[in-house]
Amino acid sequence: MVGSIYFIEMPYSDFRHAKGRPVLVVKQIDKNDLLVLPLTSNLKREGINITNIDIADGTLKKESVVIVPKMTAVDHGLIVQSRKIATLKKSAFDNVLQALCDRLGC
Repeated sequence: MVGSIYFIEMPYSDFRHAKGRPVLVVKQIDKNDLLVLPLTSNLKREGINITNIDIADGTLKKESVVIVPKMTAVDHGLIVQSRKIATLKKSAFDNVLQALCDRLGC
């Protein structure tokens, strides 16, 4: 699950509305909660670009940007295996984690 991209109904920051979007699972906090980063196909957004070269299994419809550090905790129940899009290669996932750590001052 960690390192994989899923399509979920991602809540907006006001938690009143949601939008379907792909997210990268960064960490499982506990059995109920996951940390995720949203993806966008808007290549002008700041973040880490990923392409199908970065994918270990599955495919992306479009080149995308992992929006770092727009991290959100979501309930594990939002992640449905049937809505899995792809899994990043270890090197690509490590690049995302490093960028996240750099932005958060780890």
